[in-house]
Amino acid sequence: MTYATGQAWSLKNIDEPDARIVIGRIEPAAQLDGQTVIHCTIFDAVIADTGDGTGPGPLTFGHIPFTEAAFAASVDTLIDNKAATAEAFDEGYYQWAEAMGGAFSGTVAATLADVLQGARD
Repeated sequence: MTYATGQAWSLKNIDEPDARIVIGRIEPAAQLDGQTVIHCTIFDAVIADTGDGTGPGPLTFGHIPFTEAAFAASVDTLIDNKAATAEAFDEGYYQWAEAMGGAFSGTVAATLADVLQGARD
């Protein structure tokens, strides 16, 4: 499969019907031995109570990097070719680039489950 910036995909193994992942950048990462990293925004994959008094609602992950293999194992159906990332995407990406960050190699569903469990602990 060929992935491109602006594509929005549905996600496998996510219970939320409106969940989608949008590609913001695709690039090889020198710090990961040249592996391709797909930088994304994830919309509506997790419904959680953020503690702000408004109750449970959909969470947006502004920037989250995945290896191409992890991304491929996570997506299901191409929804759109001209989707926009979240406002926080660029800031998150530049922080990642400055830190020479890594990328998640697990599926989106597994990664989000780990992130949420870490937040609860």
